[in-house]
Amino acid sequence: MSEFLFESIQDGFPEQLTQKHILWIWNADKIPPHIGISSGKDYFSLTYRKSEHLQVLSMVKRARRSNIPLVLVEFSASLTGEELAEVFSRYERAVDGVTCLRPIREVLNADVNQLADLLIFLKTEQLIVGVSGLNLPEGYAGIADYSMEDILNRIRFLNGK
Repeated sequence: MSEFLFESIQDGFPEQLTQKHILWIWNADKIPPHIGISSGKDYFSLTYRKSEHLQVLSMVKRARRSNIPLVLVEFSASLTGEELAEVFSRYERAVDGVTCLRPIREVLNADVNQLADLLIFLKTEQLIVGVSGLNLPEGYAGIADYSMEDILNRIRFLNGK
């Protein structure tokens, strides 16, 4: 179990979003949140339904229309959409212990088990460039403390098991 508090969160989307590497934290105020990753114009996410490869601009539209609390963590890395596509193509969907974090930690070569661990890794490696947010509740400061069992229970629930 671990949590992560952000030092500061800018309101809105980062400028030149489609030219950056971004970790997308959907339902950032929930346990557990969902994560996706983008490089340039390409967005990737592993959900309980499927592995997604979408356009960043379509995710921007979804974020604006849905009012879902969203945190965008810009990070520096030598990473391409092609590399992300290759890694995400290995996964059909989040099920049986495979979470939305699995392909992201693989592509970032980060030995972590939860989102907070990934954020700690990015911070320790001094890879976080900036943090932005949308639709966040007043007083939101970071990722709440939750367990791996919370994640697996949510995936089982979403899969109807």
